[in-house]
Amino acid sequence: MSRQKQIQINQFQLNTLLNQEQKEGFKYLLREGVYYTTCGGSATDVTVEEIHLNTLNDIMVRGICGKCKGKVTRIMEFGEDKEFLEKANNFRKSINN
Repeated sequence: MSRQKQIQINQFQLNTLLNQEQKEGFKYLLREGVYYTTCGGSATDVTVEEIHLNTLNDIMVRGICGKCKGKVTRIMEFGEDKEFLEKANNFRKSINN
């Protein structure tokens, strides 16, 4: 089986892929789970610039730390969740047609 490519998605597409519990987890990880050494801990007030569905169907977020304006990246592992995996694969099929 060939490896899927990483694709950029928008906030609407992300909201379609995530269920309510996953949306809450996404917000929590974005708020509390982006570690950044320049700030000496968690990045604060991250401004999301890009969202990607990576090759493993995990969500990769790239953004800017609100405190120091440094670039941050966070990978959120949703690809192992069966429901999310099915939605992600259906989404990939829909944009390839």
